[in-house]
Amino acid sequence: MTRLVVLGGSGFLGARVVEGLRRAGLDAAVASRRAKVAVDVTAPKTFSALEPFAVVVDLTDTVSHPPDALVAWCLERGKTVLEATSEAPCVERLHRAHRDGPGRLVLGGGIFTGLSNLLARAVAVPGTKRLTLGVASSPFSGAGQGTIELMLRAMALPVVRFESGTRVERHRMERGPVLDFGDRRRPTGAMSLAEPYMLRESTGAPDVAAYFAPKPSVLVRGFLAVPPAVARAGWYQAAMRAYFTVLRRFLLRRVSSAVELVAEADGRRRWLHATDGMEAAGLALAAMIEAVAPKRDWTGARFIDDLCALEPIVERVKGLAGVPLIRLSEGEAQGAGEAPRRSA
Repeated sequence: MTRLVVLGGSGFLGARVVEGLRRAGLDAAVASRRAKVAVDVTAPKTFSALEPFAVVVDLTDTVSHPPDALVAWCLERGKTVLEATSEAPCVERLHRAHRDGPGRLVLGGGIFTGLSNLLARAVAVPGTKRLTLGVASSPFSGAGQGTIELMLRAMALPVVRFESGTRVERHRMERGPVLDFGDRRRPTGAMSLAEPYMLRESTGAPDVAAYFAPKPSVLVRGFLAVPPAVARAGWYQAAMRAYFTVLRRFLLRRVSSAVELVAEADGRRRWLHATDGMEAAGLALAAMIEAVAPKRDWTGARFIDDLCALEPIVERVKGLAGVPLIRLSEGEAQGAGEAPRRSA
């Protein structure tokens, strides 16, 4: 049996991933600075504790502690690394550094990235010209510190999209389109998300953009009202970090948030609704690990949508959850507010 270890496996998302792996019948060890497998991402001398494991899953906070040294160490030893970060610069940096290297690096299996990548890939047939992804979720729900850091980082980073094959960067959040999420239409904002770079690379679509729809929708105005200089200021980041730490890690720790995804490509549209976004993300990542871990017929860096398909992962999540945690729908991107044509 392939030996698996999950860094950050005792965290908010990590515990859900480990539970999903165990439901799938996989023996997953947990690594952290204080676990039996003692690893500190900032201390390369501790990486030797990972020697016995063929597959390393990284769920640590890559915003505060970049995983570059850890990933390089694992790949040089021929391991498979599933890097679950959704931090856009980190994903792009790791992909460029290891796309043709040794070992196997899988990118795009995080909270939104992962299911969002698979959904977008499912509508992006060969020759797709325009690919749009929307993510709707509430920042007022339980989350770990890594998710909080990621959210603050995304607010301060440039927004990336692709137009006619050209990379376009905007140095502040912008108002996005109103997108149909199947059950309702939601206003969106353009913020730093990892999917545009990944989907441009994996699908070849010349026009790729991703948008975030916070719930409630009034938060779009709030996010857009923050000047870029303020969003990047240390005092603002510290204040928001304290606020969301109290809110998401403690007061709302047991409050779940539904996540809605929509992907549109040249008239095709698919939706994914998860009643508990964090639970769905954990089980989906477990299903992706189960699918990817045995594969040894490739090397370098790949995105999750190069290695997994949407429907099998969704069906596996349903099986692991034991309840209808995820719903898929599809239709044509035509009329405003058009209802889904088919559901599964």
